Amino acid sequence: MEQIELLPLIGIRWDNKTIPLSASREDIKNLLGEPDIVGERQLYYYFHNELCFHFDGNGKAEFIEFLGGPDGKLQPNIYGVPTFQTAADELYQILSGKNCGEVDDNENGYSYSFLNISVGVFRPRTPESVEDMAEEAEEEGEPMEEEELADERKKANHWATIGIGIENYYR
Repeated sequence: MEQIELLPLIGIRWDNKTIPLSASREDIKNLLGEPDIVGERQLYYYFHNELCFHFDGNGKAEFIEFLGGPDGKLQPNIYGVPTFQTAADELYQILSGKNCGEVDDNENGYSYSFLNISVGVFRPRTPESVEDMAEEAEEEGEPMEEEELADERKKANHWATIGIGIENYYR
């Protein structure tokens, strides 16, 4: 399996390649080939939409995002820990410690932006939202299957996406 390391404020290291934040569209194409999809605002998607590059008005990468979550093929590390396999609360603590400052948490636990290191994480569920969902289903007389509940808890307890941006990306 390939080693992918997220280097906040710098870029990503992929085996023996480094893709810096501020790389041009052409630099990225030279390293990874043509994108699978070119999205709105010229977003470049690779590896079945598990990796996305966001560009500024000058065509330089300003944000690199991994979208595959715990079940994806791309499993990046950050600060030496597996991003999507580490419990959400544990990774939050690691990122908070490295951030040494303000964390934007206005999404009520669904996402966080670590302002000093320009790292963002997102998940579609929180542990609380899963329990609320299970209670509502029970009250409606249609309790959730154990397998479905386990899947929802997994989504709540791991980050689904992580991205790194240029300095002050979230400010």
